[in-house]
This record gives sequence, structure tokens and C-alpha cells, in this order.
Amino acid sequence: MWLRYVILRIPFALVARSRKYDLRVSGRENVPRYGPFIVVCNHQSSVDIIAVALALKPVLIHRQIWPWAKKEIQTGAEGLLGKLLWKVFGVIPIDRSGGDNSEAIRRSLEHLRRGELVLVFPEGTRSKPGEVKPFQFGVANLARAAPAPILPVAVYRREDGGVQVNIGKLFTLPPKRRMYEVLEELGEKAEGRFVQQVETLGQWAETVPRDRKGMKLITRMIHIVTEFVSRKDIPFDIFFRLAEEEDNEFIRDRVMELLPPGWRKVKA
Repeated sequence: MWLRYVILRIPFALVARSRKYDLRVSGRENVPRYGPFIVVCNHQSSVDIIAVALALKPVLIHRQIWPWAKKEIQTGAEGLLGKLLWKVFGVIPIDRSGGDNSEAIRRSLEHLRRGELVLVFPEGTRSKPGEVKPFQFGVANLARAAPAPILPVAVYRREDGGVQVNIGKLFTLPPKRRMYEVLEELGEKAEGRFVQQVETLGQWAETVPRDRKGMKLITRMIHIVTEFVSRKDIPFDIFFRLAEEEDNEFIRDRVMELLPPGWRKVKA
């Protein structure tokens, strides 16, 4: 995918500069030059992924990005453009009918431990201009599972009709009371010790510099998590569902801060 992105970035960039799209990017200085990290963005149209990919140029010349996408896109359910982007970028497929995102999280962990990026549109579907739908639990569960920082991004149409991408600063989810309640319930069980280790790694990752050396250290932390997952010597149902509603709102608020005044959060 990386080579395909490098090759196609030129025609994509030319189209983005056209009068129809007039892509502008703010906050590009917040983009680390190296992964791993999780990108979260609101969802307005089928061109969002192209706009975000162009905006993240500083890191994508070094690392690959893997978007989450519903399986139906591969069959053309979202039109020819969606099917083309599936082929160009490569994706982590999501089965929205079952509600189980554990396999997506497993695959995301594998990509993150290689220093790559994972892109999630947490709304799960497009929203109307000026609105942001509730965030689904997938990205929050991933953020709880992986000691990787999150990069918030907002994309929208400006008043002049052009596409605007605003990039915020990296952040991590704060510790939650429920996390400690889960640990107390699990006690000395293997699951409890594992969850506690992941939480500790996440706290360490928050203090690591975002330079190349620091990001390599984060990949090692994620490698520790994936080793636990690959061994499958403990049940991971609890681990893959540690996120809570407050986590979704915390992430959504970081994206909302990057949108123009007047945008509002809506219910499902």
C-alpha cells in the first residue's frame, strides 16, 4: 500500500488542489514523523480518507496507514470510489452486523506493533454537515488495548466549498474508575494481571517522546501486548471490551474541538 500511496499521492494532490476541493490543512506540525498511532476522524463523505491521507503526508512517506472499513465497500456498496480506495489503501474489514470488533483490534495491534498507523472513523457512517454522531466502541476498545497515542483529525467543507482538514495534538485516554473495578473483580487471575500490565504500559507510553526513538519504544510496548494475544492462554473478551461510554465521549470531544463553532453532537 505504501508504494501505491506514494505513486497515487501526486494525482490525488492535484485533484485536491482543484477549485472543486481546494484542500487546506491546519495543524500538520502535530503529525509525528513516525508511527505507531491511531488516527480518529469524523466522517462526512467518501473523499474523507483521501483528504486525511494527504494531510498526513509527513508520516505516510515513512509508514503505512490502515483504515477500518465495513466489508460491504469491497463489493461496491459505496460506489466505485469506495471500492477503488479499498484496493489502494488496503483496509481492516469491519463486520457491522455482528458487533464484535475483536478481530479488527487484533489486526490493528499487529499493524501498530510494526510502527504503522490505524485510521478509524468512529461514527461508523457519514454524518450530516454540522453534526457528529456518537462514536462507536471500536476505537475506544482499541485505544484501551494498545499503548499507542491517538491523533484527532477533523474534516469538513468550508463556507467557500473547499475541504478543510484540522489536525490536533496526540493524546491518550485517561485512567478510568471502571478499569480499577475490573481489576479488583479479576483479582489475581491471569486476566487481571494482563489488564494491569496493559494499563501500566499505556501510562508509560504517555510519557514517551514522540520522536523516532520514542515511537520505537511504543512499538516494543505494543509487541508485549500482541505476544499475550497470540498465546491465547487467557480469555480476551474482557480485554477487548474495557472501553466505556466516557471513553467514546472523551475521544469525540477531542475531534469536536477541531471543528468550527456551531457543530453539534447528535444522538444515534
